[in-house]
Amino acid sequence: MAIFTSDDKQPNGLGQKPGAATIIAQGTKIKGEINTDCHLHIDGELEGSIRSKSTVMIGKSGFVNGEVYANKLIVSGKLKGSTESESVEIASLGRFEGVITSTELVIEKKGVFIGESKIKGQTPLASKNAPSKSL
Repeated sequence: MAIFTSDDKQPNGLGQKPGAATIIAQGTKIKGEINTDCHLHIDGELEGSIRSKSTVMIGKSGFVNGEVYANKLIVSGKLKGSTESESVEIASLGRFEGVITSTELVIEKKGVFIGESKIKGQTPLASKNAPSKSL
């Protein structure tokens, strides 16, 4: 079962309801793109991309194959692909295979990360130190 919140305004029309969340439940498979302002919790499977201004949580039974752009990403299940997030946390028994671009990366004991990690907003050293060519 999947629950999608659609009304993100308070009665006074001033922004998101506290605790608003979208849940993709175990047994649900989605292919495509998700754009959300609220918390997203995935216990099912998603193939595609996610853009969230809030937290994306991949639960223990969750699997994402694709790209995640979020303020905060927590991986307790599996993610294969890439992320660009302010904060990334790979929880115990969580698994991330791919490229992480973030300002903060936390890998808990027994969490697995296979891939490449980049600091968000930092230019690579190779391009800073590369000799310039003149014609």
